[in-house]
Amino acid sequence: MKTVAWKWTKMIVVALLVVTAVRLLWMSFLTTFDYAEKPVAVQGVLDLRGWEFSEYQTLRLDGEWEFFPSQFIEGNGLKKPEGQTYLQVPNKWDEAFVHEQGLSDSFHFGTYRLRILLDPEQEQTLGFRINELRTASTVYANGKLVAQAGQPATSNIEHQARNIPYTVKLTPQQGQVELLIHVSNDAGAGGITKPIRFGTIEAVQMRTILSISLQLLLLVVFLIHSLYALLLYFLGARNKGLVYFSLVMVCGIFTVVTADDKLLFVWLQFDYDWTVKLTYLVYVGAVAFIPPLFHHLLPAYLNRRILQGFSGLCSLYAIFILLVPAGTILAMIRMLSIVLLLSVIISAYILWKAIRDKEDIIFLLLACLFVGVNVIWTIAYSILGWEFIHYPFNLIFAVLAFAAYWFRRFFRATTETKHLAEKLQQEDKRKDEFLVNTSHELRNPLHGIINITQAIIEDTNNPLHEEHKKRLDILLHVSRRLTLMLDDLLDVTRLKENSIRLHEKKLNLQSIFAGVFDMAKLMLDGKPIALQVEIDDSFPAVRGDENRLIQILFNLVHNAIKFTDEGTITIRATTSNGFAQIQVEDTGVGVEEKALQTIFQPYEQAELNAIRASGGFGLGLHISKQLVELHGGTLSVQSTLGKGSAFTFTLPLASDSVLIEENSAQTWMQTSLEMAAATTDRIITSTETVSSMNRRARIIVVDDDSINLNILSKMLESDQYEVSTATSAQQALSILERNPVDLVISDVMMPHVSGYELTRIIRERFSVLELPVLLLTARSRSEDIIAGFQAGANDYVKKPVDAWELKARVKALTEFKISFDERLRMEGAWLQSQIEPHFLFNALNSIAALGLQDFTKMQTLLEEFSNYLRLSFDFHNSEPVISLHDELDLVRSYLYIEKQRFGDRLQVEWDLDPDLDFCLPPLSIQPLVENAIKHGLMQRTSGGTVWIHIKDNEEYFEISIQDDGEGIAEEDLNQLFSQTRHGKKRASVGLRNIERRLRQLYNQGLTINSSPEQGTIVTFGIPK
Repeated sequence: MKTVAWKWTKMIVVALLVVTAVRLLWMSFLTTFDYAEKPVAVQGVLDLRGWEFSEYQTLRLDGEWEFFPSQFIEGNGLKKPEGQTYLQVPNKWDEAFVHEQGLSDSFHFGTYRLRILLDPEQEQTLGFRINELRTASTVYANGKLVAQAGQPATSNIEHQARNIPYTVKLTPQQGQVELLIHVSNDAGAGGITKPIRFGTIEAVQMRTILSISLQLLLLVVFLIHSLYALLLYFLGARNKGLVYFSLVMVCGIFTVVTADDKLLFVWLQFDYDWTVKLTYLVYVGAVAFIPPLFHHLLPAYLNRRILQGFSGLCSLYAIFILLVPAGTILAMIRMLSIVLLLSVIISAYILWKAIRDKEDIIFLLLACLFVGVNVIWTIAYSILGWEFIHYPFNLIFAVLAFAAYWFRRFFRATTETKHLAEKLQQEDKRKDEFLVNTSHELRNPLHGIINITQAIIEDTNNPLHEEHKKRLDILLHVSRRLTLMLDDLLDVTRLKENSIRLHEKKLNLQSIFAGVFDMAKLMLDGKPIALQVEIDDSFPAVRGDENRLIQILFNLVHNAIKFTDEGTITIRATTSNGFAQIQVEDTGVGVEEKALQTIFQPYEQAELNAIRASGGFGLGLHISKQLVELHGGTLSVQSTLGKGSAFTFTLPLASDSVLIEENSAQTWMQTSLEMAAATTDRIITSTETVSSMNRRARIIVVDDDSINLNILSKMLESDQYEVSTATSAQQALSILERNPVDLVISDVMMPHVSGYELTRIIRERFSVLELPVLLLTARSRSEDIIAGFQAGANDYVKKPVDAWELKARVKALTEFKISFDERLRMEGAWLQSQIEPHFLFNALNSIAALGLQDFTKMQTLLEEFSNYLRLSFDFHNSEPVISLHDELDLVRSYLYIEKQRFGDRLQVEWDLDPDLDFCLPPLSIQPLVENAIKHGLMQRTSGGTVWIHIKDNEEYFEISIQDDGEGIAEEDLNQLFSQTRHGKKRASVGLRNIERRLRQLYNQGLTINSSPEQGTIVTFGIPK
């Protein structure tokens, strides 16, 4: 402690020496603006004959001035004034009124006179600067009024006070200047109490500008620090010390502009009383805010009651200043000294108590030292009667010391935060390791619980009571949910460690959507929820990892199921700017707006009873977001409480270059798998006994990817197997109708009918013994496996397929099937001899199976809708312009659909010039037509008509869309292209998009004319 104290003592001594040296240097510098010789006035005359005036030096008009108490004299009067006396300037005029009677003690007036003798040939323009004349004055030079502040008068009633500095410009006449200064005062010490500077007008103004510039410098320093303190406070550093520091700086600003050159009162005219009140109030404010500042910086070192008492005293004094006149305030100036003294005592007490505990307190001590030194010098100047130009540097040093304190605290807090962050990272790593180990350790007992529970439920020898069975079903359901949670914990850890690697390829969303919904059906638990898929058959392929894409969709759909008691869950897909936009929308409970900010954070869940009751760690959405971002996309959510939520994520479309690379990779993979298959054939042939089968097993391989089909068929083609391929579930079922099959190998993710659904359809006709089904899945998580087995699958193989594993499982299943067929044939032969009506039973089963395949043709409306979607998707991948024919094709499809919907309420009139053939931006007419119908016509019960005009003008093609709908109000029309309208960001997104594209291509946009109830016309031109 002694070492620290000694160190601080040295710092304080050095700082004191530095500021004193700077002050002395400043004083030395100011002497260059003064003349070495200092003449003084004698009996009202200042003799400057033979004086050489400098352009930067001034002299003081000190000495004996004539003074005429209680009278205002004129300079050119014929009668010689009487009753004059001589007063020293600068000084108070009190001695001149010792024998005066009849005037109040507080009000006096009189005239100062000084004759300045100059050389007759003096041609320089002279001037002088009056810093203070209390409290009203007028200046006459050679009998002419040259300056005035307030209105001096012979009575208090007529007296108008205004005490501000001013500069007077003089022109000597006949080698002399006669100065007459009329002064009246009704408050405090009167007379010329401050020196008057005299010299060339350039020198006087230069000295004035220097003083004002230094005041403005200090003002700017105070202002900057006040603003950054407030900025830090509102940005989150909620320390009230910042507010008090800012308030001290604001009061400092006002002390600067109310003292010395009184800049505020020069700029703005105030009543003299308010001039005094405002000056004292800012001083009281600065003094009053310093102890609270120290208290909030060092809160443990002062009793709160002491601070409250001091604040109360300052408040009372401020009220006193507001209520009493200026004279009373000036007469009781000692009250300000008392408040100042108390502020110093309290602040010093806080610093003294904190000096032993706080490392950064030295900066506050230095700040107080600099302020104290400034006060001491100010008092010294006042006592010794020294004149000074405004000196801001001590206060600037004090502010910088305060700033150093703040920055030191900030850097220390930053360092501590860094250490804490490192420690938290270590703890977080240990936590992740613990979760991984715990997840692995919990799997074995958890699987034991699931298997034992399942065995008890399925034990036919010891049937359970129905209530007990329900409870075990709940236990089984909870255990499976716990398995999903453990999988999520492992995925979160792998994402943090960046150990997840994507195996991207071309993917068809139709098949993945169907497969995910089939898996999700198992999670409904009897809820009345409809699962809907909205995606066109021609939707382009995306690039991604099949396993992870399934995981993303399953998490989102599972989340929707948890928070939807009834209604619909819809998956839809659109394209935009080279990306597929996939949306999972539900009609569930929704999420509060404030919860949307943290919904994707790990271990975060919205604060809703329904959500809290749903269980889980809150990891599914976080994992989905991370996986989407790994694919180069984004995941966002829109939700309304009580109406549902919509999660939207993007995936890149599979570009041509990616497809070429994928084809090359798949060609290489096919070659490798064929080699592996050949090797496997040789090994199996040499190591296993030759099968007793007397025929080749017939296998159907189902996959919507032709390359995968080719690879699998090559892998299985041998003397043992006869392989047929199908690219859809319908094609596979058609093969089943025509030919007997021993094994169906199906991919899980296929469009329209997934592998799960195909398995269920097969199970409606064939049992697991009659026709085995082997599923190929990209994932081996419990929910995938459970979905497959519950659909009726016999076995599964995880992709990418291992040739050894696939051949072994296929061999086992086909031999089992053929053996079963042999047994059935033997049994059938025996039954044939016993029961001939069995033939009728088999025939009826065949008829029932054929009834499932009776599909109807698509209707015209669906064709137009498909054409509309196809053209829309094509536009997103096309050039900046398309042919008019293609655009109108889209418009006609759209109008056909809307016409079927609205009937006679919608009328369409075409007005097209013949032989039109030009290009225009895609989706430039259709959105305008759609806008006219939705927002113009269909807002009215009677509907209306849309006119589509396309004209061939001389220089451009003119396209206009007209409707006779309800029109647009003028104020809405002016805001039509603004980003937001009535709080809805998408209010006019289509029009804004067309406007931007037209301006980009043709430097001109849309022209819209509309009147309420008269309709709207939207026009644009395409240059030739």
